[in-house]
Amino acid sequence: MLKLHRIVKACAMIAGASACTVMLACGPQVANGVGEETNTFAGVLIDGAGNTIAGVPVFARHFILDTVVYADTTDDNGKFGLPVTLQGQYGLSAQTDSLAYYSTIFFDGTEQKFTAVLEKANELTGYVYLRPDTVASGIRVYIPGSSWETTTDKEGRFSLGNIPPGVLPLLAKSPDPVHYLDAVYAVSVSKKATTFRGPVPTDMFGYFTVSSIVTDEEDESDLEEVTSGGASSAPVTSILENVDASESAKLLFPLSPEYGLRSWWPMDYLATTEKNTKKVSDARGGTEGILLYGVDSLEEGKVDKALALYGSDQFGVIEGERSILDSAKALTLEAWMHIEKPGSKNYRRNLIGKLGFGSSEDNDVFSLALVQGECDREQVSLGFFIADGSSNSLECEDAVFVDYENFDEWVYVTAIWDGKTSALYIDGVKVAEKAVSVTQIGTSSEPIFFGKEEVNLKLDDVRLSTTAIGESDVLYRYYLKGGEI
Repeated sequence: MLKLHRIVKACAMIAGASACTVMLACGPQVANGVGEETNTFAGVLIDGAGNTIAGVPVFARHFILDTVVYADTTDDNGKFGLPVTLQGQYGLSAQTDSLAYYSTIFFDGTEQKFTAVLEKANELTGYVYLRPDTVASGIRVYIPGSSWETTTDKEGRFSLGNIPPGVLPLLAKSPDPVHYLDAVYAVSVSKKATTFRGPVPTDMFGYFTVSSIVTDEEDESDLEEVTSGGASSAPVTSILENVDASESAKLLFPLSPEYGLRSWWPMDYLATTEKNTKKVSDARGGTEGILLYGVDSLEEGKVDKALALYGSDQFGVIEGERSILDSAKALTLEAWMHIEKPGSKNYRRNLIGKLGFGSSEDNDVFSLALVQGECDREQVSLGFFIADGSSNSLECEDAVFVDYENFDEWVYVTAIWDGKTSALYIDGVKVAEKAVSVTQIGTSSEPIFFGKEEVNLKLDDVRLSTTAIGESDVLYRYYLKGGEI
């Protein structure tokens, strides 16, 4: 991998840049022009023993506009120079028959100098799936900003040869963007093993970016010291430590957040109804929106604004929910939540739920709730209850729980029921799972309530789907919605 002089904070890819006009197909080879003022990328290529290597092509390829390529060949002293002009994220690569090197650079117009090390190359293989039981054939798989590219065979298998060791981004292009999103994995390549981690959204490419900048006050002796000692990127290290690993090399496309989505309440704007009450609109139109009681304004949230509910007198209710859950065989509830710890004990307090509040004629369906002293929960717990809508009871036997300590902070909570099991996720990580007896939701006229309990709660970006998303989908959406590595 590339040994770099200084690590700088990465910039994420610019959304929509794929529509830009290609300005340059291939940068000119400037006579090994290391000394030319036009060379914004300049450096020296060496092997693991520190020997300079002559006659090796070096390429800088734009991440988004992959037809923008700058090329040079190292001179007798192993030096190269590239006249990069278009700002953005680049892959910098070089390879021989058995050695290779790759790194990603964000170019902001500042001259950048490198000491790069060619290392023994490896083979990178794996499989791509649309869903756990459906292989994805004919899929483009590549390392962005490089010429390492292939397509999956009929079994979903891919193979890339002559890959340098280190941490690399690997991208699999979605064959159907309506249902699936591009999958980006952090791949840790070594002689002993290859580990895939992710998926993460494409706008997190910046986590792979490191850069080398030499100012006028610095000299190249510093470069030699860093070459011998090596350097690593803190963001990349964080990905390796915190993003779930896929040891089996089975890469799964994340489901589009729009797939199966019935309702989405961003909580960014308040509307006024004909009766002069406030409501939060449903961005997908699946419901008539959340009617608010005791609430006149929104507060600062995790993404933008948030619905803040303080005590039982402030709550939201969806009275015309258009039977979006009738006959459902799966359910996914996602939300950024900021909860204050209740002062009392022995309670079950609804946060979001389709339920009544004590009538014998209630037809309860689900509730995401804080629980203590019920259902054998001694500690304050987050619980997800599911029912078929035929009675007034959300039973403990059909609920999944986790001890909850994330008070007074924003947490991305995901609750999933797939007709067999219920699961809870906190910040993209599964924390609890349990088999349940509910296989299908019937018909229920109960409203969906937000709050209406003695609890102080903020909600942001709430989504309700009638599909059960998988573990990789949950993790992907956590990052997509602003979660931090």
